[in-house]
Amino acid sequence: MRRCYWAGALWAALTALCVHAEDKRAVVAANPGESLFLARCGLCHLEHDTGTIMLGRRLGADHALLAERADLRADYVRAIVRQGLNSMPALTRVEVNDTDLDVIANYLSHAKPKHSDSK
Repeated sequence: MRRCYWAGALWAALTALCVHAEDKRAVVAANPGESLFLARCGLCHLEHDTGTIMLGRRLGADHALLAERADLRADYVRAIVRQGLNSMPALTRVEVNDTDLDVIANYLSHAKPKHSDSK
């Protein structure tokens, strides 16, 4: 009986975790760069995720969300992805191929409006 309880609890926890991850990726992207960013980078670099939290601690909250930054250059994004920086590991061409990386880097290098409270 106790074994069934723990198995059920583990299943419920894993299901909740998977649903949370899938909810983030289920967002319909407006362009290919956004789609690739969500698919390849979203696990760490969406709001309240590890990469965003670490960037917020290091650079401040206004620089934490990559998709909202206006100061990123495409060549800088490519270099960080390939070489890694601090807690971000380097990603290989198997993990993110060069074509996809170029699309992601170009997407992040264009200025995006910050979320603001419209009155």
